[in-house]
Amino acid sequence: MLIYKRNLLMYKRHLLASALVLTQLPVFADALPTVSVEESIWPFAVHHTATTADIHAADTASALQALAGAAVNRNGGLTGIAQYRGSSGDRVNVTIDGASIGSGGPNAMDTPLSYIPASQLASLAIVRGTASVSEGQETLGGHIAATSYQGEFTDSAAADLNGRIHTNWHSQNRGSSSSLQIIGANQNYKAGFSGSYDHAEDSIFAGGNIDSTRYERRRHDVFYGYRQQDTEVNIKLGQNNTGDSGTPALPMDITAIDSDLASVDASTQAFDMLLSWHSSYSDIDHTMDNFSLRPQPVMGPRQTNATGRQVAHKLMATRTLDNSLIRIGTDYSDTTHHALLTNPDMALFEIQNFNHAERTISGVFAEWQQSRGALSWELGARFNRVEMAAGEVSAFLGAGVSGMMDMGMMTTMANMLAMAFNNSKRHLTDHNRDLVLKMAYQLSDTLSVNASLSHKQRAPSYQERYLWLPLQATGGLADGYTYLGNLDLESETARELNLGLDYRTEDGYLSLQTFYREVDDYIQGTLYQASGNMMIDNAVAMFAAMMSSGNPALQYNNINARLYGGELTYGLQLNPHWSLSGSLNYIRGQRADSDDDLYRIAPLNHRIALNYQQDQWSVRLVSEMFDQQPHVSDYNREAKTSGYGVLHLSASYDLSDALQLRAGIDNLADKRYRDHLAGYNRVRGNEDIAVGERLYGTGRSAILGLTYHW
Repeated sequence: MLIYKRNLLMYKRHLLASALVLTQLPVFADALPTVSVEESIWPFAVHHTATTADIHAADTASALQALAGAAVNRNGGLTGIAQYRGSSGDRVNVTIDGASIGSGGPNAMDTPLSYIPASQLASLAIVRGTASVSEGQETLGGHIAATSYQGEFTDSAAADLNGRIHTNWHSQNRGSSSSLQIIGANQNYKAGFSGSYDHAEDSIFAGGNIDSTRYERRRHDVFYGYRQQDTEVNIKLGQNNTGDSGTPALPMDITAIDSDLASVDASTQAFDMLLSWHSSYSDIDHTMDNFSLRPQPVMGPRQTNATGRQVAHKLMATRTLDNSLIRIGTDYSDTTHHALLTNPDMALFEIQNFNHAERTISGVFAEWQQSRGALSWELGARFNRVEMAAGEVSAFLGAGVSGMMDMGMMTTMANMLAMAFNNSKRHLTDHNRDLVLKMAYQLSDTLSVNASLSHKQRAPSYQERYLWLPLQATGGLADGYTYLGNLDLESETARELNLGLDYRTEDGYLSLQTFYREVDDYIQGTLYQASGNMMIDNAVAMFAAMMSSGNPALQYNNINARLYGGELTYGLQLNPHWSLSGSLNYIRGQRADSDDDLYRIAPLNHRIALNYQQDQWSVRLVSEMFDQQPHVSDYNREAKTSGYGVLHLSASYDLSDALQLRAGIDNLADKRYRDHLAGYNRVRGNEDIAVGERLYGTGRSAILGLTYHW
């Protein structure tokens, strides 16, 4: 369920009570802390969030499936790529405690949401529809914000010590997730520690095993906060360590991801403005291979060592006037990636996949919000300068003959591609602009309408530009194809229209939101076109065939695309104990320049929850229904999927104010199904799922949990 709260800090006065009717809806949460959503007095500033009743898995991305318009591209147990309204990957801006974390590896095994275990989550919010320009640097496909629990200041000078122990257990993969938080605080200071551990074996489905789906992750943080009058400073230091974790939809599995993370947030009042500052740093070392968690492929063992470093800053000034609010700010991020592909059986085998691939964004933005009676609007503008560069690359695959391959010839051909890349212009700059206009009108105490227009741009990712050798280092696309980058790519440009209405009473709510988005220069892989250099073309064809079982290479190119659809969300309080809530989602993604559909788009789906609560008891029955997906991408040879439905049952009991027990069953009927957004099996030797066959969803799983806080 959604909780709706007003954020009354946005204005000193003129709170526009007529613009939004506040409805407090019941929450039936299976765990603490309660995950809620804040809705500002601006009718279009809505953040949809799942309660902790929707978060049973260790991976926070799983909770997105309960949110209107959202879905998950699942490549592994901890590798869930956020999707919103058909956009995913780099098109969706995801922040953790205000920081955008760049993935350490080129295949997005460590997705942004993998850096915040579900057991440490305080809130997970999606900005409904078009994101404001102040939300992030590149928000063409939406904005998702996850926040970890870091305690609160108190209202007293006396010190207060509190904490929480939380654990969940799953039967289908013998998985467990546990966390501990300890916080000491008073009115001026707070300090604390947070730690968690997640572990699971391979998953099962109704009919067999899903190999290479085990996972292991440790996360621990220390944090400190200071508050004095109008000034507040928060500092957080953390480490996220992922061990052996399978990604069966990708050609390799995680063997280690070691991450050092730091952030500083500060705010103060000065010159009748709120000044806020955010800085973050991430240092990620990532190792992956194709032999530790799965049978070694015929082509031999491969291992990739990758790193990702990111520094980001944001400065913003907020001024509240009589009936308006103005934000101006600047932000900066610099991300650098390296990746080296090796063969553990051949000491001299080295492919420099990415060498100091750097992407720097310098942005400025301004935002104005205004209200006049029942009418509210927001106008925002942003300018980003995106600079990209990459160092020279090389390859040595050995000498002599290995199996049926002449390694010396392959080295020669690989270095022809490397030389062509090294001789190209690799320092590139994009100048991008975002414009956003939002409006909302309160027709009555219960009914409001909203609309927005936006123009947004996204520069190519480092993989899309600098992947010089046909490889499957594609940010988690998981389609089985090898890709080549393209130094001539243009930035994507999206123009979007959103229309919606909201109806709310004391007993329920109904919201219909629709959108239509045209994207010029949409970046997608298309069949590699001959360059005119026969030796280069032969090298591309040979490596593509070797790396993807004979499939031709795809190259990132600019096409035209359109996406459209909408979400219907609703909730109804049936009586003091029973309530109903749900969402219906439809997305269609098409190429606008040919008769084809976009890749990995969620089918029509409906989620409905029946909730019961009385005294210390709460029970929830959830039905998830997915239609077939016949609209698939021919270029990616995407397979169609059938429709299905699954049921989930959960319950909780509060033994006291401090102790809660939980139990549940996911996939109650042990339904055998295939999620359209799951990838294709890449793990050899699985008798239950052939290589190239779409992965199954997990089978029936009993869930037990406990939360104790003091």
